[in-house]
Amino acid sequence: MKRLIPVFSLIILFSSCKKTDSDFIWEKSFGKGTAYFIESASDSGYYACGEKGGNPYFVRFNKKRSQIIEFSSENPGLFSSAWFDTSGYITGGNNDGKIMLMRYSSKGDMLWEKTIDAGFKVDFTTLFYTGSGNLMSISSASADSAGSGTTYLYFVRFDTTGNVASEKKTAESGFVSAAKAALDNSGNIYLPVTRKNTFTNPRASVAKYNNLFQKIWETELYNNPDFSASSNAIAFDVSGNIYVSGNTEVSGKDGRLTNSFLASLTDKGTVRWKKYLEYYNSGSAMTFDKSNNLLMINRNCYIINRIVTDNGDDAGIIKSFSVCNSQNTKAFGNAIALNFDSNILLAGSLDGNFFLALKSSQ
Repeated sequence: MKRLIPVFSLIILFSSCKKTDSDFIWEKSFGKGTAYFIESASDSGYYACGEKGGNPYFVRFNKKRSQIIEFSSENPGLFSSAWFDTSGYITGGNNDGKIMLMRYSSKGDMLWEKTIDAGFKVDFTTLFYTGSGNLMSISSASADSAGSGTTYLYFVRFDTTGNVASEKKTAESGFVSAAKAALDNSGNIYLPVTRKNTFTNPRASVAKYNNLFQKIWETELYNNPDFSASSNAIAFDVSGNIYVSGNTEVSGKDGRLTNSFLASLTDKGTVRWKKYLEYYNSGSAMTFDKSNNLLMINRNCYIINRIVTDNGDDAGIIKSFSVCNSQNTKAFGNAIALNFDSNILLAGSLDGNFFLALKSSQ
């Protein structure tokens, strides 16, 4: 019997590396690709975008989870953000490393396309509707590409007709990334920033810019020169407090490992609290539940931390899979939102496929 113990051990180890028994209300894979964005719609449906088969891809569903529309660009790249009204859709992303802004009709026909060479390799573009037919986009390299040389943040103001009103590229001396952003009612911009200079590890910070794209302040969150850290997502609450998630290296009993973190700051950039959350993971997106607790999705295994915003206390963990090993998984969550009945919308990839899911918030 003792000879069978190693076999059982291998079976257990192998099982821990695969997802099983998902607990989703609804889930759907769309073919080889990755979803980077999901949001609830005003008609109680939801929409998502990313890349499928190496090309930008968008899909929208109604309240009953029936697909309304899908469209894809012929250009290589991805959609990382989208906005729509009754007249059509606007998407932001990249076309082979260039900023890509596109307009589609309500039937999914392309109306116009703008590509902008930012002078560096752009990965992600975030869109915001600012009113009266005007939008703003923020484009950036991915934090995962730290070490690829000097990059910038690129701001564009444009309208639904495709007319570009202004552009601004920040002045940087090394690598900078801010792949997601948040915008307040005064037009101030909040960015989760990752920076890296030559011969240094990446460090995580958060920055606030005004509506003229001028930096008001920047606060470093993790800057130990011996450990790498990245800021990946940002949100703010009704009191103006800011929340930043990402990952940082920490020392463990088996050596150095990656840990997801969540930090909160005041509107002036003063740190309120910082928390380490999940081993072998990275905070990738955030939203608030109906009780105003913060929901942070970890990239590996779609693990969701529910956090009390006042002090960062743990309010419970929501697991998407009964078995999933964050060290060795093919389940990667990139975006989170709430739908009309306060259940959780998730977007990312599963087994290499563009993946969306709806999960109970309980």
